Amino acid sequence: MAGNLMSEGTSLGISQRFLPFSVLSENRTEPFIPDMEAAAVFCLAELDREKGGGLLMKQPEERVAFIAKMGYPLWLSQWSKIALVFDGLNQTRYNLSYLAIPDVNIFMENLKRAARTRETHTAFLVNCLNYFEPSGVEKGFVVNNLMREPQFLKEFECYHREAAKPDQGSSSIGLLSTTINESSIASEIHELDRLYLSLRKNIENLTRCMKLLNRTTRQYVKELRDKVKAIKVDFGVRISEEEQFVAPRINKVKDDYDFQIASLAKSFETRHLPIQHEKTRLEKSREHAVARIEECKLQTKKHAEADKRAVEANWKEKANKTRKELSEIEKQLKQTEKALKNLEEQRTLEIFNLEEELETKVKEARKSVMELEASRDAKILIHNQEAEKLEKQTQQITDQIARTTKLQEANVAEFEKLGFRRDLGVEEIELYHVPFYVICYQVELKKRYLILPPSVVSTVGVFTKLKGALGMAKIKGLLVPRFKTVSSFVDAIPAFTQQNAMFETELRELGVLNNILGVDSTRIEIKNGLERLKNEGWLSDKEFDAIEQRIR
Repeated sequence: MAGNLMSEGTSLGISQRFLPFSVLSENRTEPFIPDMEAAAVFCLAELDREKGGGLLMKQPEERVAFIAKMGYPLWLSQWSKIALVFDGLNQTRYNLSYLAIPDVNIFMENLKRAARTRETHTAFLVNCLNYFEPSGVEKGFVVNNLMREPQFLKEFECYHREAAKPDQGSSSIGLLSTTINESSIASEIHELDRLYLSLRKNIENLTRCMKLLNRTTRQYVKELRDKVKAIKVDFGVRISEEEQFVAPRINKVKDDYDFQIASLAKSFETRHLPIQHEKTRLEKSREHAVARIEECKLQTKKHAEADKRAVEANWKEKANKTRKELSEIEKQLKQTEKALKNLEEQRTLEIFNLEEELETKVKEARKSVMELEASRDAKILIHNQEAEKLEKQTQQITDQIARTTKLQEANVAEFEKLGFRRDLGVEEIELYHVPFYVICYQVELKKRYLILPPSVVSTVGVFTKLKGALGMAKIKGLLVPRFKTVSSFVDAIPAFTQQNAMFETELRELGVLNNILGVDSTRIEIKNGLERLKNEGWLSDKEFDAIEQRIR
């Protein structure tokens, strides 16, 4: 039965590709011919059909209105180095968020204008210190119909390579009409490309801003450093000349100081000598007194042993008298040492006063030199501070620009994740049809849809046999959904029929047109397929007889 080979809204020049509904599992060696596929789908339709019955209230039995193989339209469009996938039924949209940044062009224009003089450049830096401070505000760009989910892209990147051309994979398949066409996709890509180029341009302009800002600041910092060098040279000459001019006055002041120091030394030497002489005399007298006391002690002991009491008493009296003399000597010695100490302190104080006076007079003599040095240092400090401020503010702004550039680069990098790597030698835009089976059940006017997504064909294994032994239908394990995300958007079709009456009408019309139960030759193929499934072990004899009755 021929299917719709061209979806509504597409031009005749668009390349169409048909993806396979089923592939063999890794451990399956037996072929899976179309007869078996049709039979397996029919079995699954019968298993899910409501048979009616009920204990309290009898439920009506569903009938299968149609079983049809459909094609879900997906557009594959090449952009830059990637391939983008668009939903042909317009059920999807992607909101691409990116960081909002201040106008880079305005910043560049103001920077160029302000760079003419150091003063305007300095004012510009002050005004723009927080120009590129991240605001955290994001903008959103909606790409209609774009399928961006990473897992889907990963699955579809592999799946689309299995596609066949219309003459190879389009038999007996109803193609859902795509609600978008090449021009609408081109429009979306144009806007996407415009945003992409805008972000890339921002990165380039940010880099240029950073370079111009650094270059301008370095220029004016060098200018300031050169001024500092010139100031040092100029003031060096002037200070040297002034030093030579005041040198005679300073030398005279120092000569006067040296003379006063010498005079002071002589004066103190004259006063120090008699006191030192007296101290020496007293120290010798103390030594003699101590020696006499020791002599008296020996003589007293000697005469005491000789029992010469009168002589012993004389020596004791002499020892006491000598002790009194020693005490007086010690007293005088302390007074002498104190006098020497006071004299030394006075000498130190007078030297200190002379040094203070010298320093004051030297400063007074060098006042003009010091004023020149202060003027020099002040000018150097001002220029150094201005240079440091320029560098610091420039660094602050360039750091912000660097962070903003990285964020913009991250936004640009997100564009590469909107699709998967494009294949070489493919057409710019192609229409892919993802196959699925739709089974329509009907009870009076009520309809229900069952979707079978692209599947992997299994083989009868131990687990499958165990299910049969437990009374479960083994046939349910034959077709296993192959992709998670591809299955999810196909599984959403029943819900879409509830939202869109026109879509349901089209689905129903295509289903009736491509109904595998509506042609005798196809019914014969299903019967042949049932025989093969029974022989392979997917159907028991009882199941086979019951299902075969439904196909007659």
